[in-house]
Amino acid sequence: MFGSVVQMRMPTKARRGPGRSAPLTMPARGTPRRATPPARAFTLIELLVVIAVAALLGALLLPALGRAKQKARTTQCLAQLRQLGLAMTLYGDEHEGLLPMAHANVRWDSRQPAPWTRPLLPYYGATNLLTCPAYCRVYARSPFNYFMGARSAFIAAGGQPASVLLTSIQFPAQYVLSGDCNYPFPADDADPDNYTQDTLFATNLPAHGGRVNILFADKHAATARRFDRKTMTYSHTIPAMDWNDWDF
Repeated sequence: MFGSVVQMRMPTKARRGPGRSAPLTMPARGTPRRATPPARAFTLIELLVVIAVAALLGALLLPALGRAKQKARTTQCLAQLRQLGLAMTLYGDEHEGLLPMAHANVRWDSRQPAPWTRPLLPYYGATNLLTCPAYCRVYARSPFNYFMGARSAFIAAGGQPASVLLTSIQFPAQYVLSGDCNYPFPADDADPDNYTQDTLFATNLPAHGGRVNILFADKHAATARRFDRKTMTYSHTIPAMDWNDWDF
């Protein structure tokens, strides 16, 4: 035993087989670790600059948005007036050229007399067509914002309610047949007219950008700031006749 030689086997490196990962190595002691930098916050000055820019953009954009909204309401009102003019024409074609007669303060559900807007209902279809999207916000939220332009018929009848005869209008492109009720009628009055009040220009123009929309007897509609003798008349037979021109 003493004479035998004992062979010592030195350990060998373990072989990495498939699927085995290399052993993790620890960083040497004393090696500094990389720290994640903290998120940078806005300074007070930067925040104030952002707020100022946002306020400036708002000041620039809000008026433009308001004008666009106002323009959209005007366009909608003009379209409604043209549709109302078509309804009047269709009604007149079936009633010997006569339009429904306007009276005084008449509610929608009145039968004797009926407001001039009611007989036209089958021709324009829905009562919301009678509501101007701009002037209804000014005058007591009234749903009836278009008048019957019958001043000439009223004068010819000696100051009595009278129907407009479409076939007697000699200047249809100038005759004011209807338009915005720029007048404080009662909110439930479904029968507004211009017999004894200038419903267009007697007061300030608080909507449509300081204008009113007007329907003429040839069914075209336009906006205006004031009465224009070159393009308007309230008379069936006389051009350039203003509402106040009658000695009545």
